[in-house]
Amino acid sequence: MQILTYHKIGPKFDLGITHQSQNQLFAQLKNLKEEGFGTVSLEKAGNPQENSSPKSFAITFDDGYENIYTCAFPVLQELGFTATVFMVTGFAGKYNSWDFNFGRKGFRHLSWEQIREMAKYGISFGSHTVSHPDLTKLDRKYVEYELRDSKQALEQKLGREVKYLSYPFGKYNSMITEETKTVGYQNAFTLYPNGSARNFDPYAIKRIGIYRFDTPLSLKIKLEGGFWYGLENLKGTLINRLSYGTSIVKAKPKYNVLN
Repeated sequence: MQILTYHKIGPKFDLGITHQSQNQLFAQLKNLKEEGFGTVSLEKAGNPQENSSPKSFAITFDDGYENIYTCAFPVLQELGFTATVFMVTGFAGKYNSWDFNFGRKGFRHLSWEQIREMAKYGISFGSHTVSHPDLTKLDRKYVEYELRDSKQALEQKLGREVKYLSYPFGKYNSMITEETKTVGYQNAFTLYPNGSARNFDPYAIKRIGIYRFDTPLSLKIKLEGGFWYGLENLKGTLINRLSYGTSIVKAKPKYNVLN
């Protein structure tokens, strides 16, 4: 089963290719609904034994921007779709200074009030760490902090267990997956090309990125496969590798909460 990944949704100008307008999102998801597609929970989508309809898919949003609440949430409600938001917990209600914003102010993240309101509707939340670092550059104790503290923050604010993690930049290694298991996550999600479609790994579940230039047709191809799927997969792989540039440019987080 395919899992789609969005990032920023809304009218505010952004140079990045992870941005889409509200109209784009609505057109894409409305077309899928008219074609008979429907969303399922991430728990079902991440279970290879789940016997769901071939027209079932899951929606995820990485980073947890405020525009998910203002622009994406109304679309999901209108179409009757659900989704999972992976939150950078240390920036709840704050601007994304963790990202490379070309000197601009950047984008604000969801507040805890907005998160709780969406959760009441049925939107689920997972961790995207505390500060969105490249985990592969961190020592083990800092990886543990990023994974554990973000999980605990969400659980305390929402009053429910948090089972899912999305790796920042889709990057991970064996040490990180070990810590993910130790901290208590049930599943962890990456982006192509890191996730394997052949050998299912509950701590490296592949997702498909949706970007600025995607159309209702390209989205349908990404879900159904077919002749043009290889081209769409290649485009996604190249984009994901380009996103590593942010992880190279940004500074390593300074941790003053650990010994």
